[in-house]
Order: sequence, then structure tokens, then C-alpha cells
Amino acid sequence: MTFKAKPVVKRAQRPSWDAHARRNLYLNIGFGIVTAVAVLILLVAAGLSWYNDHLASVGSVNGQSITKDDFKDRYAIESWRLDQVEQEIRTEVAAGHLTETEGQNSLSQVTQARNSLASDTLERLIDNKLQASLAAEEGITVTPADVDARLLKEATTPESRHAWKIEVQPESDPGATAPTDAQKAAAKAKADAALKDLQGGKAWETVAQSVSTDTTTSAQSGDLGWVRATDTQLDEAFQKALFAAKANTPTDVIEGADGIYRIGRVTEISAESIDNDYQAKLTNDGIDLAKYRVVVQGDVIRQKLEDKIVADVSGPGPQRHVQEIYIKQPSTLPLVGAIKVRHILYSPKNDPSGASKLDPNDPAWKAAQDEADATYKKLQADPSLFDAIARTESDETSDLGDTGTGGKLPYFDSSSQVDEAFKAAILAPGLQPGQILPPVKSAFGWHVIQVMYRPPDIDWLNSLKVKADGGADFATLARNNSEATTAGLGGDMGWIAKGQLDARLEAGIFGTTVGSTSSIVAVPNDGIYLFKVLAEETRTPEGRQLDQIKSSAFSNWYGQKKDAATITRDQTITGSTG
Repeated sequence: MTFKAKPVVKRAQRPSWDAHARRNLYLNIGFGIVTAVAVLILLVAAGLSWYNDHLASVGSVNGQSITKDDFKDRYAIESWRLDQVEQEIRTEVAAGHLTETEGQNSLSQVTQARNSLASDTLERLIDNKLQASLAAEEGITVTPADVDARLLKEATTPESRHAWKIEVQPESDPGATAPTDAQKAAAKAKADAALKDLQGGKAWETVAQSVSTDTTTSAQSGDLGWVRATDTQLDEAFQKALFAAKANTPTDVIEGADGIYRIGRVTEISAESIDNDYQAKLTNDGIDLAKYRVVVQGDVIRQKLEDKIVADVSGPGPQRHVQEIYIKQPSTLPLVGAIKVRHILYSPKNDPSGASKLDPNDPAWKAAQDEADATYKKLQADPSLFDAIARTESDETSDLGDTGTGGKLPYFDSSSQVDEAFKAAILAPGLQPGQILPPVKSAFGWHVIQVMYRPPDIDWLNSLKVKADGGADFATLARNNSEATTAGLGGDMGWIAKGQLDARLEAGIFGTTVGSTSSIVAVPNDGIYLFKVLAEETRTPEGRQLDQIKSSAFSNWYGQKKDAATITRDQTITGSTG
């Protein structure tokens, strides 16, 4: 039997799922992942962009960040405030309370403020953060009522008055730092007589032009223009008298803190007014009222801090009687060979400005030379007389009196623009400190010159400290070397209270044992100081000392706190390059 094989049909094998579908699935998954990553990248980029636009730091105070949003909000508010100031100035000009010139000067100040608004805004944000933390340390709090009161004050235009003055300044002797009691009494009597004339019906203009010693306003019969009770340029007692006076009625004679006697009058009065739409104006101009209140809160914190610091140092406390030697920092670095000298000038006819126009053969030149020769001989015999002679005889006005320079001059070197004969004499080789040079003729007269020293200043002041610590008279050292206005008084600063001076100077003064000299205190961009503490007493500030404390205590205190803080600033805002 024969068998025949059947053909075998080979079937295509089916996969577990379709390869094409699987491939599409993978592609879809991959596309989805790519899309998700792209979206994520976009979200991250958008987030970073938003962060950079809003939350990125433009500065910090002790680790507390100031964001771009903080800066933008505050910038808008400060810009709005400047708009209000500008509008007020224009209103005052329109009302005749400011002249066109005064108005333009005030508007130019607003323009200057706008030019520095970015850096000023950042600095105010820094101050607000730092002052808020300092206020907490001092136990100072601010309530919503405090903010409301401040907002009301901002919305209030204070009373203003068209004021006039007659003032009589006591005469004083040449070189004296203050008038005598007799000179004060004479000035008071003159002012009393002027008031009596006014009360007797004499015209204000006539009395003002004949009596007033203030040359800047006497030609306008003492017209001060419009003033406010909040203004600070007037003497405090005189200002109070003006705002207590009735219209067209002269005040009593008022003795000012500066020793000047004044009579005032008021011819027009503009009453206080309140802008009831002030807050609505804020919001209508696009300012967020809640954010504005935060700014005002910062203003209140600063004022409360200042009030507390000033109050703390205005009461009885330790004060020290101090002498000083001060050497001013040179405006430019002295070149090699530089030297400091002091001089006494004898000009022909006692007129330095006219000397160059005078005939060289005029007898006045010989008279000036004779004076210089006589002083030269006197100083050769006793160099210690130099300061006294300079303050009484020099024809250089700035040399004279207790508050004058005593003939001290800044550094001179080969680059100095000064009379060539004078320059040649002081730059001659081999000159030594203390050396008295023979009289030198310049275009201004005959100079008697004493060599002081060569740079650096710190070495010279160190040598003076060694002398003072060794028993040398500090007052004499101050007269001969100090560049302060106290030099003619032997460096006597009087009584110094805490809060009166720069904190660095006070640290030197109050860190020194009574009867001793301090360490040398260097103040950048100012100069170097040496103090001697003569005594210490518990005293209450008064008069000019109290005025000085009120004006400087907070800035001195806060400056020290700010220097100690860790602060960063965005250089693109401040304009700094380092």
C-alpha cells in the first residue's frame, strides 16, 4: 500500500500583541514624557522669571531679605510723595507764599530727589528693617492709632504766617569768641528802644532799616516771607513768639539761643487746613493704602526711636571737660617732599588783595618788610610767641582771633599752585620742624614762616601724644598744632555729653581716664583726633549744647548701629561698582 504525504501549510505566527500597536504606545509614552518635561521646564522657567521679577533680593539687613516687590511698592510710594511735594510747591507759588525764584529752587530740589530715588528708596527700606528691630530692643511699639495720627498729619497743611524781623546782634571785639556783658546790654537796650518806637507808632520799615543788623533782610524791612511753625531755620524762641503774636502787633524783644535780640511781627495768617480726601487721593492714584500704612508705620518707628534716644541723653548724666587736637585729612595725598608750615603775613597797607597792584617802590612795601623783620627777630628769640602774634597781627583774615587758624596752612608740595617765591622758600632742602625762616616776599606781602612737619599726620600726632603724656602743656600743643576752631582756646571743647558728638569720638573721650590723653581717634574722610580729659561731672545739657544734642544724638547713635549691621545692597540700584 502506498501512502502519499500531505503538503504542510506553514501558518504565520501571531504575536502576543500587535507590534505596530506596541510601537505606537512607546511613541506616545515618549512624546508624553517629552511634553511633560517641556511643560515642567516652562513652569520652572516661568517660576524663576516670576521669582526674579518679584521675590529676588535687592538687599538685606542682618539676613532679612528685601525683595523686588518690596522695592517696587516703596518706589511707587516715594514717587507719589514727591508728586505731592511738587504740587504743594506750585500751590504755594500760586498763593504768593513763595516767590517764583523760591519755587524754582524748591522744584529743583524735587528733581534732584527724583534723580536719586532708586538708591534712596533702597536705603529707606534698609533703615526701616533695621529701625524696626532696634525699636523692639528699646521697647518701642506702634499702634494703628499712631499710624492714623501720622496720616492725619500728612493730610494737614500747617498754619503759615507772613513774618518780619528786626534783629540786633551784639558787637564783639576782634578775635573774641563772644561779646562782653556790656556789649550784650548795649544790644538789648538798642532792641528795647526799637520796640518802644514801634509801639509808639513809628513805621516798621523805618525802624527795621535803621536798626536791624541783619544785612540780608534789612533792605526788605526784615521780610522773612511765609514761615510755618514746623520750619527749623528760625531761632526756636523767636519762632514761638511769631506764632503767638497777633497780626500787625510786634512781639517782645526775644533773645535767641545765638545771643541775638529780635523783634518780630506777622502781617498775614493762613490757617491750618486738612485735606479730607487725602487717603482717597492715594487709592485713586493707584497706591495700595495697606502698603502705604506700612511705610507710615516705619516713619513713626523712626520718630519714636529718635525721641527716645534724644530723651535718654538730654537728662542729667556724666559729662567730660575736654581739650582736643585735630588734624584734618588732606584732600589729596601729599607728594614726596611735602611740608606743612604756618605763617604770619604783613601786607603793604594791610591789604593782601591789593598788594600785587601796588608799585614795588611804594613805601608801604618797606613798612611791611620792617614789620616782618621785627617779628622774625622776636620769634628767633622766643618761637613760642608765633601763635599769639599770628592771631593778632597777621593780615590774613582767616588767621585771626581765637577761632582763626593761627596761620596754619595745608600741605604744600611741588605740584601746589602757590606764589613761586613762597613755594621755593618752604620747599628748600634741609628744613626742620620748628625752624623759623627769614621773611619771604610774595605777591601778597612779607611772610614770616615756621616749619611745622612733614607727612604723615599720624606720626606727628603720635609725637604730640608722647609729649602730652610726658607732661607738656596740652593747651600749648593744641594752639600750635590743632586745626580745629578750638585751637585758639587751647583746644578747649567745654563740657561734652554723650550723644553730642560722633560715636567714635565719644568712645575716645569717655573711654579715657580723667586727667589723661586718649588714644588717637581716626575718622575716615574727616581727620585724626587726640583728646585730653580734664574732669567729669554729672550735668544737665542746656543751651547750645542741648540744641546740638537734639540735632545730632539720634544720627550719631543710629550711625553706629548701622555700621555694626550686616547690610547688602543691589549694586545695579545703588550705582556702586564694588
